[in-house]
Amino acid sequence: MNDLEERKEKANEEYRELIRWAIREEEKVVEQLKKEGAVMGLDGHQERFAYIREYEKKRLKEIIAKYDLPYNV
Repeated sequence: MNDLEERKEKANEEYRELIRWAIREEEKVVEQLKKEGAVMGLDGHQERFAYIREYEKKRLKEIIAKYDLPYNV
């Protein structure tokens, strides 16, 4: 396996963990909204999920930099 492929594989492992984290966080937000009796819809309560998206973007940039990957990988 060449160096780039190895770095991509390691980066993908971290990315998959990031996705698992995001799913767990989204479930927590949904559970809290349900407890509050909030009406749920496709575009509802985006502000409550915003921290997840911001963290995902930040971590993805960090992962790309950590493994010195081109952005199109």
